[in-house]
Amino acid sequence: MKIKFIGVGSAFTTAEYYQSNMLITARNGKELLVDCGSDIRFSLNEGSHSGEAELEIDAIYISHLHSDHIGGMEWMAFRTYFSPNQQKPKLFMEENTMHVMWNCSLKGGLGRIEGKHMHLTDYFDCRPASDSGAFQWENIRFTLIKMPHILTGYKNFYSYGLLIKEVGDKGPTVFITTDTQFRRDLIGKIAKKASVIFHDCETSPFKSVVHAHYDDLCTLPAALRQKIWLYHYQPHPDRIPKADGFSGFVKKGQEFDFS
Repeated sequence: MKIKFIGVGSAFTTAEYYQSNMLITARNGKELLVDCGSDIRFSLNEGSHSGEAELEIDAIYISHLHSDHIGGMEWMAFRTYFSPNQQKPKLFMEENTMHVMWNCSLKGGLGRIEGKHMHLTDYFDCRPASDSGAFQWENIRFTLIKMPHILTGYKNFYSYGLLIKEVGDKGPTVFITTDTQFRRDLIGKIAKKASVIFHDCETSPFKSVVHAHYDDLCTLPAALRQKIWLYHYQPHPDRIPKADGFSGFVKKGQEFDFS
């Protein structure tokens, strides 16, 4: 299993970083895209593909509904639907989030083509999962971890991180937080299961609260910081993560081989 960061930036980023989307490559070469942000058609081609290769994506996982994570889904849907001999990509998501994505984000643009009313299942092979469930793809098990992102006091907005492990393999367990607030106790519990963590990291001079800020992550125990790679940061961060005990900032295009 390999994980390649075709983007590492926040929502308001530049082409130097791109938005934080990833490609997971199974041992047989099939690829699963983690999130599909607004700049995906550029980051896919630049990150690992050329030409029409973005149509070879076998599966997609969506963590939550902000545009830097779903802004490219209409493009992906039309590109695959109108491509001859292209199979529908598998779409893995938390079941309620999948329902809301279609009805509140995608239906307006994808709900009709000439002569036909459409549904999400016309574009994707939908594989909903429960909010504490898991799914398996190409001998890799993905467990959904509910991460607090925006808490309104009425209806909270979660992002679903992934605990990733190859089935029957002695390799490491990897955790990707996706977008999350800083939660010391939660990340501490997850760290007991994961040997490598890719953590959402805000590096702006002010704290938005809805993302884990670098200064707060620095308060984690040293042994935990050693497991953490930081991503989803603002352009040109002025911090030196290795000096603060982290593994580092993930660079755009950086690939991690866990096989």
